[in-house]
Amino acid sequence: MIKFSFALTFGLFALFTTAQVCPILPTPAVYKQGNGMFVCSGQLLIDPSELTPNLKTALTDYALWANSIRVSPFVQNPMVQFKKLTNVKKDSYSINIADRITISYSSEASCFYAWVSLLQLSTQQDGQLQFPKCFVKDYPTFQWRGLHLDVSRHFFTVNEVKRFIDLMAYYKFNTLHWHLTDDQGWRIEIKKYPLLTALGAWRDSTVENHYSTQPRTYNKTRYGGFYTQEEIKEVVHYASERFIDVVPEIEMPGHARAALAAYPQYSCTGQTQGVEGLWGVFDDIFCAKEESILFLQDVLKEVLPLFPCDYLHVGGDEAPKTRWKACPNCQAVIKANGLHDEHELQSYFIGRMDAFLTQNGKKLIGWDEILEGGLSPNATVMSWRGYDGGKAAAAQGHYVVMCPGSHCYFDHYQGRGADEPIAIGGFTPLDRVYEFNPIPSDMDIASAAYILGAQGNLWTEYIRDMAQLEYMTYPRAIALSTALWSETKLPYEQFLSTLRMFHFPFLSSQKVNFSRAALKPELKTSRGKNGGIEIQKVPPKGLDEQPEVLNIISPTKKKTKVIGLKIEQGSGIAPKQLEVIQHKALGAQIVYQTPPSPKYDNGSLTIVDGQLGARPWKGHEWLGFSADSVSFEIIFEKPVKIKEIRIHTLHDPNSWIWAAQTYNISFSKIGLANGIADGYSTDETLVIENIKEKTQTVHVVLYGLGHIPTGNPGAGNVPWLFIDEIEVR
Repeated sequence: MIKFSFALTFGLFALFTTAQVCPILPTPAVYKQGNGMFVCSGQLLIDPSELTPNLKTALTDYALWANSIRVSPFVQNPMVQFKKLTNVKKDSYSINIADRITISYSSEASCFYAWVSLLQLSTQQDGQLQFPKCFVKDYPTFQWRGLHLDVSRHFFTVNEVKRFIDLMAYYKFNTLHWHLTDDQGWRIEIKKYPLLTALGAWRDSTVENHYSTQPRTYNKTRYGGFYTQEEIKEVVHYASERFIDVVPEIEMPGHARAALAAYPQYSCTGQTQGVEGLWGVFDDIFCAKEESILFLQDVLKEVLPLFPCDYLHVGGDEAPKTRWKACPNCQAVIKANGLHDEHELQSYFIGRMDAFLTQNGKKLIGWDEILEGGLSPNATVMSWRGYDGGKAAAAQGHYVVMCPGSHCYFDHYQGRGADEPIAIGGFTPLDRVYEFNPIPSDMDIASAAYILGAQGNLWTEYIRDMAQLEYMTYPRAIALSTALWSETKLPYEQFLSTLRMFHFPFLSSQKVNFSRAALKPELKTSRGKNGGIEIQKVPPKGLDEQPEVLNIISPTKKKTKVIGLKIEQGSGIAPKQLEVIQHKALGAQIVYQTPPSPKYDNGSLTIVDGQLGARPWKGHEWLGFSADSVSFEIIFEKPVKIKEIRIHTLHDPNSWIWAAQTYNISFSKIGLANGIADGYSTDETLVIENIKEKTQTVHVVLYGLGHIPTGNPGAGNVPWLFIDEIEVR
């Protein structure tokens, strides 16, 4: 474990400030360092005459929380003066530290951002405060800089949410997307409908381990919680003091099982069911009949006054149409309104909410599925299934918040080590978050004007407590805040260095359980010079170290065996039980006819490196294809005799990943061998036996499902096809 001491930090601060290194994150637009330090006693004396009472309180309280700095008013001879700016960029500020500190600001929010930057510049030693003499000028690039927090799958207390907000504010986020309702829990008091919290806020069981673990087991402890309306007001006010808007999400028409457990009459069937204890997507959603729409509008009448922000999030994602297709009420709505199908019925449903919110002075925002069937006139789209939904909405003149799973899903794994806590899947390391740009490179200037910004999403199926929430959030949230705030980003190596020198010590001082995965060397494989693979110890990105070869494993004609690679204790390598299966295709060349998705292109060696992907799946251990068929060739250095081929694919319907259904194998010399893989709803390994061929090239074609079946997550979409290892014996 890496340990930090503040004595060391002070010394490093002096070293790095001499070299013009700015400790502020997100990186400011301008940082110019002077000579020497501004030193004062253990408290800051400020001139509050230019500050509103609310701003004065916010600065005073936040300095005490963040850096244990006491702030006192002293108009006659203050250490810190404030000046209001006009005719400058929105939320811009400057800091000038010389014989005293001058903060110039354009808005109350920008004054707070300046104050946060000043706190990040400060150090304390021997009872004194120290600031480097410097000039800072700064402003945000994007308007929406957010984090999302799901409290439905796992509940977080008022104090825990406040702590989450405090850390957000330190890194200049300005939007908390609060996911308050879902299948597994309803978390907000609605006085007209008390059963929403009396029944809907509690589930009798919770699935254990990962969703894909078979057989499933359940924790039978009753689980839940909710916020009273007074507690909601308390959190919203607390966030506003730190210049963070809280955007509530009330899910509709899907993810409604908790609400329907309390009021089943608003479903299509009227069937009474409990609050769901399993993760996933469920057929029972709000009926599109008038009574259900009025019920939800009644709910919103109580929600809207609690949240002064402009937006309300209506969800709109993952709403299966199974019940609607069989529901006489829904079919009557389709007929009465001249709609073509259930997708247009969802558009009608969302449109009703859009009109209601507009009448009440609010704006509707929803996940990118609200595009299907036609977008409501005033809707803003939150694009999570990649960039395409956001691009389509922007082209239609709608505002967009980007949060593609490739860069912004913080419930994904962030390190390759076996010590990483269980996660839903995917792989989103720190450097990938840092490279994120909400405006894709192929977007035209006119459409780009509709991109409000982005946010990081924290879905909590596998995040059970505050310590794990912080681990999944930091330092990735700092990388995201930099991507959204800073007009020009530092090279990743400098960003990582700034994190290590200044911000990891801060997080430690706040007892934040942050991840150090980005600092751990890893075990990686590469192709050997004479076939087979090399196993290397690879330093993390951003460190000036060279990889070290630890082992070389070649293909063998002998029976397949497993080799365990010993790693010395205390080596600092991300823990990993590296086992290599020896087979004839180990390290072979792969030529794609169907390229993998850039999101899951981990290199062609992934399927011939002798290592089987872990379950639950991790994004860096597989090749992922967004296609209904995959074609590639395995090319050996010289002809080999082949008796058997094993193809390992992944089956995880909750992640829209389905195993291969059929295959076609051909050889360069002999011709064609065809086969059908039966029972592939659960069987992930395709075994082709009795081949008896000698060849230098094997051509593999795998066929997946054309579309995800009804009743499954992502129904109607082309599923992902994931491949791990191709064993040739």
